[in-house]
Amino acid sequence: MPIQILWGNDLNAQNTFIKELIEKKVSKEWKEINVTNLNGDDDDQLNKAFDEILTPPFGDGYRIITLKNNPIFTRKNEALGTKFEKIHGNIPTNTYFILQSIKKPDSRLKSTKFLQKLIKNNLAKEKSFSLPEIWDYEGQKRFLEDAANEINIKIDKNAAELIIDSVGNDSFKLKNELAKAKTYLSAVANDSNSQLFLKTHDVKKIFNDHQSNIFKIIDLLLQKNINKSLNEINYSLQKGEPALRLNAGLISQIRIHTIIKLTVNSGNDNTQKICNLGGISNPKRIFFIRKKVENISQEYLINLLSNLLDIESLLKQGNNPRNVFTENLINLS
Repeated sequence: MPIQILWGNDLNAQNTFIKELIEKKVSKEWKEINVTNLNGDDDDQLNKAFDEILTPPFGDGYRIITLKNNPIFTRKNEALGTKFEKIHGNIPTNTYFILQSIKKPDSRLKSTKFLQKLIKNNLAKEKSFSLPEIWDYEGQKRFLEDAANEINIKIDKNAAELIIDSVGNDSFKLKNELAKAKTYLSAVANDSNSQLFLKTHDVKKIFNDHQSNIFKIIDLLLQKNINKSLNEINYSLQKGEPALRLNAGLISQIRIHTIIKLTVNSGNDNTQKICNLGGISNPKRIFFIRKKVENISQEYLINLLSNLLDIESLLKQGNNPRNVFTENLINLS
């Protein structure tokens, strides 16, 4: 009765895990019958999942029922939790019930407390697949290093930033690029058994052209590196990013940075209040932003926010985006 609870925002990694489990456990001859993918957002499919997990596999091997958007441990529904408790013991030992969700199981729910008992008794397993937030550089660096270590690659300190710029917050692309890097490094290594080192010049040869993202632009603006920020903005525009959407993202994030700077300067440095003012759902983010704005004047942030609002108005009037960004940001340098 292997019950698997998978959660986290890295859906690529979740799906890879399921694919590998299917390849390992399910008979190829009976795959079409013994693999069922259902969606917990649909009540009919949810009921179907409860029915199918009680059906033994056909032929050899295991049966796997996957329920994405699993509501059992993330949504308060006593009837649903009770039904799961009643039938879990009747799930055949050669059937996997995989419950997927972006959300972590809610520890306050009765169903989740029951799940914890199953995990403790080795009747269920819980596995997290969470990507670091795109603004959390240190978290992204650790994620990158862990992924590289899995395939015996050590990353040079200066290469990590280049890789993060190239790949962003995409685990699927990261693993593909690291696999490509391993092939290259193995081919040029003198000793096939030696540790593989990925250095800056290797990254420039192997990895695809960098992807510009809004958080990189924000960091450059905060560093007053206006020329480079304009290069990144133009790169985004060339790639088809709508100017108004790009600017709206910049306004939203700079507004948060400004609020945090003003509240810290006023001595009213209350995390919950900052979250409420800035519309920040994750309090941990405040720590990172506070560090970023520590040596930036509130006047600069206010001027930057004001200029971005001017850009919004000019873009809505139909002005050329590249000219508008340049003319309204260059005076900040």
